[in-house]
Amino acid sequence: MGESKKWIVGWHYVRTCMRWCLFSVATGVACGLVGTVLYHMVVKANELRADYPYLLFLLPIAGLIIVKFYHMLKIPEDRGTDLIFDSVREENHVPFQVIVTSLISTVITHLFGGSAGRVGAALQIGGGVSSGLSKYFRLDPRDRSLFIMCGMSGLVSVLFGTPLAAAFLSMEVISVGVIYYAAFLPCIVTALTSFFVAEFFGIAPMRYVITDIPTDSIESVTKVAILAVGCALVSILFCVAIKQLNFILKKFVPNQYIRVVIGAVAVIILTILVGNQAYNGSGGDLLNLAMQQGSTKPYDFILKLIFTAITLACGFKGGGVYPAFIVGATFGCLIGPMLGLPAEFAAAIGLVAVFCGAVNCPIASVLLSVEIFGGAGIVFFAIACAISFVLSGYSTLFPGQNFIYSKLRIEYRTSGLRSKDDEKISEK
Repeated sequence: MGESKKWIVGWHYVRTCMRWCLFSVATGVACGLVGTVLYHMVVKANELRADYPYLLFLLPIAGLIIVKFYHMLKIPEDRGTDLIFDSVREENHVPFQVIVTSLISTVITHLFGGSAGRVGAALQIGGGVSSGLSKYFRLDPRDRSLFIMCGMSGLVSVLFGTPLAAAFLSMEVISVGVIYYAAFLPCIVTALTSFFVAEFFGIAPMRYVITDIPTDSIESVTKVAILAVGCALVSILFCVAIKQLNFILKKFVPNQYIRVVIGAVAVIILTILVGNQAYNGSGGDLLNLAMQQGSTKPYDFILKLIFTAITLACGFKGGGVYPAFIVGATFGCLIGPMLGLPAEFAAAIGLVAVFCGAVNCPIASVLLSVEIFGGAGIVFFAIACAISFVLSGYSTLFPGQNFIYSKLRIEYRTSGLRSKDDEKISEK
């Protein structure tokens, strides 16, 4: 290669790097502002419901409004996050309506007592924002797909204050087994920019200090491994509960309006039976008790799982990632001491391991543990994530997530979500 051609190739890399950094900063600012609005609206919705508990009894009406809203804007009711994933794979634009429906429906769900998170909305809103900006920047379809991942990472970074985990989540979550390394630089820049914007507006990152961490030993590793096995089973239960309940409701109650009312009434009845609203909304108090005081009730994790499964299966919005945090933390806090592990440490392991099993993103999960818990005991978190990732199989919180490679061997999966290993196992 001649010297002049080398200079041309080198300049192409420099120009592309500068271009993506510029676009990513702009996207990060936009996502930071929109994410800040989403964060404060969800927080305010939970505060209002705490001040006015009777809002829970309006949950059926809230559900009807959400379903009607989606019908009016012609957005498929159960295709929110899947639309974003498909837009990346098929290089399509994300409809602007997705931003509006996700934001408003998530806030309504939290305000009136549905048990849900906000990451599902963040992925949809972030993808929608960056897709809109790609039109303004006149990006070609392949660059637009990459840009959508930037938006996803930006919104998640705002909500949790975890830019590294947010960037890798966006790169891993769409097609399990494939990491879109071309998105590494723009996703990191977008996530960091969004993080700084959120910090400027006073959003505190999600951080917990774990002081009682076991020393590295075979005994400690074995205990963590056993806990991780349990977390994998819990993640399967969580994902399957949402999926199967949604399937059953659609089969026996095809009308969306009736379906959402049935789910809302079920949540109200369960709340009355429980006697409080600890499992409604985001449920952040449950997480704080487990992480900060090592305190949880034996039934906390299963009740939060049930409340969330009903809420999401019947048509309310928000996503299941944050509830997965709570389910994992309360489960770990409960089981950990039985294994001889400190409660707060076991809660941290549970949070990360159930998250990993539910979203199938091991690198993002390990990075999440570093950013939230400070990096101490990273070997334990890595082991827990590895075990949960493998044992959770092909269960997932995201129906549109593709499993490109087998979890059991280096093998391309050519038949849907079933690998040769799965087929052999089922034959036995």
